[in-house]
Amino acid sequence: MRKTIQLISIILIMSCLSVNAQEFTSDYIALTVPVHYKGEIWYINDSLTQEIRNIKDLKHDYKLLNSFPNTVSNVTIYQLTAEGELKFAGFGMSGKNEVYQVIYDFSQTQTINWVDELGKSKSVLIGIGVRMVAKVKTKKANINLASPMSLAANIDKIEGSLEVRVTGISSKKINELIPTTTDLSPSSISTALQAVATIKSHIYDGTTIITPQYLAYSNPDEEGEKHNRHNKQDKSTNNQVNE
Repeated sequence: MRKTIQLISIILIMSCLSVNAQEFTSDYIALTVPVHYKGEIWYINDSLTQEIRNIKDLKHDYKLLNSFPNTVSNVTIYQLTAEGELKFAGFGMSGKNEVYQVIYDFSQTQTINWVDELGKSKSVLIGIGVRMVAKVKTKKANINLASPMSLAANIDKIEGSLEVRVTGISSKKINELIPTTTDLSPSSISTALQAVATIKSHIYDGTTIITPQYLAYSNPDEEGEKHNRHNKQDKSTNNQVNE
């Protein structure tokens, strides 16, 4: 009965988090470690008109959130290779006896597109977000890793840890709401989802400091895993955006 109640709680929280959100699993690939963004954005000013401004010249309070209109619910799945590297996996179903890192992002962003010197299309998400990160070792195949509800329902077939991370949002209140890293269980998943929902409710507080981050990218011309193999490559891509 207790497990059933926890699953119902998870379903209700996920429903609330998904309202008015664009949901996808692999169109944009979340960086394992977001990078501080220092370039230009489309800025909504006090007159509610749009202009191009450098982020360093703007006040980093809650009003900056008006410039990030896209609410995104996104799942990115990485698989740990035999060499100990995280490889992007563009699917949600697990293999047996494999290790994964699953990133559930709930973010508020704007999309920046450009064409590089080789004529290739680039697109990144810049903004702020709250994410759950599940590190999962599977005991069976065909578990849907893209859904926290699936993790909770298959808890006896997986093991691992769960944590909540806040990106680009800072305040005393929000810092106090972040739960500690815990083992995977229906209870911990429910607690993490509740924390995400509560943290999101405080991002417009007057004391919140907003520091936009480079969160995710879509690069149809190259394989995603080549961009996440080393953190150095993440920084290199960010420099291209800032130029």
